[in-house]
Amino acid sequence: MQSRKIPVWLISSIGALFLFMQRGGTRRTPPAPASQALAMEQCQVEGWEGKASAKLPNTKADEAWSLLSSFCSIHLWLPSIDCRLVAGAEGQPGCVRYCTSPPGDDGSDAAYWAAEELLAFDPVGRSYSYKVAENNMGFGRYVATFRAVPLPGNERGCELQWTFDCDPLPAWTKEGFVAYLQDNLDGIARRVEDAVRTAAAAALSNTQASE
Repeated sequence: MQSRKIPVWLISSIGALFLFMQRGGTRRTPPAPASQALAMEQCQVEGWEGKASAKLPNTKADEAWSLLSSFCSIHLWLPSIDCRLVAGAEGQPGCVRYCTSPPGDDGSDAAYWAAEELLAFDPVGRSYSYKVAENNMGFGRYVATFRAVPLPGNERGCELQWTFDCDPLPAWTKEGFVAYLQDNLDGIARRVEDAVRTAAAAALSNTQASE
C-alpha cells in the first residue's frame, strides 16, 4: 500500500494549533500602532505643578520664617480663613490643621473646609510641606511646600515661595488656581512686611526713649 503524503498546509496548521495550545490557548492582541498608543497617552489626565512667589525686599528670610513657621497660624497672615490644630503637636510631621473659609460666590451657604496634614518641617531650610486630606473643595491629591529663601544679592530681603503638585481641580484651570495662590501669597507678603516694619519702628522708639 502506498502511503499518502500529508499536505504541507495541513502540517503548518497543526503546528500552529499545537503552539497555540502550548501557550495556554490564549489569543494575544498585537501591540497598538505608535499613533494609537500616543493618542491613548494624550487622553490621560496630567497632574498640575505650579508655583507662586513674592519678594520681600526689606525682610530677611529668618525674620519672615519666624512669623510664618507656625503651621497652624496661617490665619494670622491670611485673614480670609480660620485655622486651628486638630491633631498632633504643632510643627511635628503628622499634625493636622483644619482650615475653613466663608462660602464662595456660587450662592451656597456652606463654608469651605480642608484638613491639611504636615508632612515635613525644616527650620534650617525654612520650609514645610503638607498635603490636603479630607475636604469639601474638590481636592484630590494635593501636596504643597511653603518656604522663605534669601534674595540673591540682597541680604536684607527674601522671597516667599509656595509650590504645589496636585490632581486637576474641578471648576478650575491651572492658570486660574496659580493666580488665586499668587493673590493669597501677595497678601501674606504685605502683612509680613508691615509687621516687620512696625516691630522695627517700635524697637527704635523704645531705644530712643531709654536714652
